[in-house]
Amino acid sequence: MTDDQMREAVIRYVLIVEDDPTMRDALETMLRSEGYATVGVGSANEALTHLTASARPALILLDLELPDIQGDAFYSTIRADPAFATVPVIVLTGQTDPPSLPGVFATILKVEPPDAIMGRIDAACRSHDSGAAG
Repeated sequence: MTDDQMREAVIRYVLIVEDDPTMRDALETMLRSEGYATVGVGSANEALTHLTASARPALILLDLELPDIQGDAFYSTIRADPAFATVPVIVLTGQTDPPSLPGVFATILKVEPPDAIMGRIDAACRSHDSGAAG
């Protein structure tokens, strides 16, 4: 098996941090249909608990408006932790003028079509794979 085939055979795990259960379920369904493993949580504290107890995700999808800790503060927290500092993060937001967070792979508005969202997710995971391989 070539390196490319081995990378493709690995199931990528995405952590979805989204407080809206309908949106979180839709994202999980979309990602799973494309072969991703997902874990969805509804708050930043749940995400932090999950990150400390589980395998490192290939990607974090992050909503900015969370019930406990704002997404930008959560982002700063994980970027300060060497274990998660290089995990790609895509901000997925309903804000029409979201803040620019340094080092975020992409900021996507929730109104974008699913194929555009999946394109960014695939690109982020590919960049993570190539970074992990090198």
